[in-house]
Amino acid sequence: MKISLSTPHFFGQESKMLKKCISSKWISSSGPLTKDFENKIKKYLKVKNILGVINCTSALQLSIRLLKPKLNEEIIVPSITFISPVNAVIYNNCKPIFMDCNKNFLIDVDKVINFLEEETILKKGNCYNKRTKKRILAIIIVHTFGNLVNLSDKFIKACKDRNIKIIEDAAESFGSYYYNRKKKHAGTSGYLGCLSFNANKIITAGGGGMIIFSKKSLFSKALYLATQAKNNSTYFIHHEIGYNFRISSLHSAIGVAQMSKIKEVLKKKKLIHNLYKKEINKVNGLKILDKPSYCESNYWLNVLLINKKKYGMSKKKIIQKFKKIKIETRSTWYPNHLQKPFKNFQKYKISSSSEMYENSLCLPSSYNLDLKYQKKIINLLKNKFR
Repeated sequence: MKISLSTPHFFGQESKMLKKCISSKWISSSGPLTKDFENKIKKYLKVKNILGVINCTSALQLSIRLLKPKLNEEIIVPSITFISPVNAVIYNNCKPIFMDCNKNFLIDVDKVINFLEEETILKKGNCYNKRTKKRILAIIIVHTFGNLVNLSDKFIKACKDRNIKIIEDAAESFGSYYYNRKKKHAGTSGYLGCLSFNANKIITAGGGGMIIFSKKSLFSKALYLATQAKNNSTYFIHHEIGYNFRISSLHSAIGVAQMSKIKEVLKKKKLIHNLYKKEINKVNGLKILDKPSYCESNYWLNVLLINKKKYGMSKKKIIQKFKKIKIETRSTWYPNHLQKPFKNFQKYKISSSSEMYENSLCLPSSYNLDLKYQKKIINLLKNKFR
């Protein structure tokens, strides 16, 4: 039996909601179930304006478009992240500036502040890069593996003073929240926030994403652009270039059913994490990535940190050994500033990303991971696969 990394779990109501959707014959976007799914997410996150889209990548692409970017303007991004936010920058004809990660695989906000203080100037209320002379429009912060970037007052002020908009990529952190920001959920603190409901996420819609808006005017503009920028739907008049980005009712039907189990899912994911941490942290040379002290994580994926010298085995070797016995693991992300399409873009004092990548991997973390299989994984690591 294969033990997968992160698979969806269906609780029984998903089929019922899909049948309801099919019976209504409203299976594409903008149907009642789409609105129902959006409302459930709004209520859970305690936000007013939200828009369902086809995936988180489209949410990021559209979020940048809402900032009205000009050719070759710049957006700060983390080196360690799934490639989606970097691609979204390129889709908008902008350029990324890569930042290092910290020990939690999160963008190093201290280095970002240093960069802004040392390498930029303020001109007519906007921030410009001293090296390229281009305006820095935004920063995309990615909350990785369920852990949240430290949105300190100093960091927020540094961005606000320079008119740099904060976009939160909360694709992996639905259900995570801050202790020190009045229990604000991931994606709700920035100018815009983006969510994912892909098959491997905390809850799934089989696909789909959402954008969270700090202003109603942003929501209205996004809805217009996401529905092909129709100024007149009867006579098909379009004044701008739009997208076909709205989430379907079929996907929303699954999402509605999944949302009823969010508390149960988060509870189980925390139990999985705690068992990994309790047992694996006893092994010399191994450690489970923990959450930062300022937030509660959704514990989406459990990351194994490896000291090759102490443990006596590399990341590559561990992945190979698990693969032979049909246990799926995977590497953390290859640093984006080293990826072939992005090598020539600016990077700032990156020193940790490559080391973090070389010494970490993701362990099976599905909601439906059976206790006996989790113990098998732990024992294999404890005994070095003997």
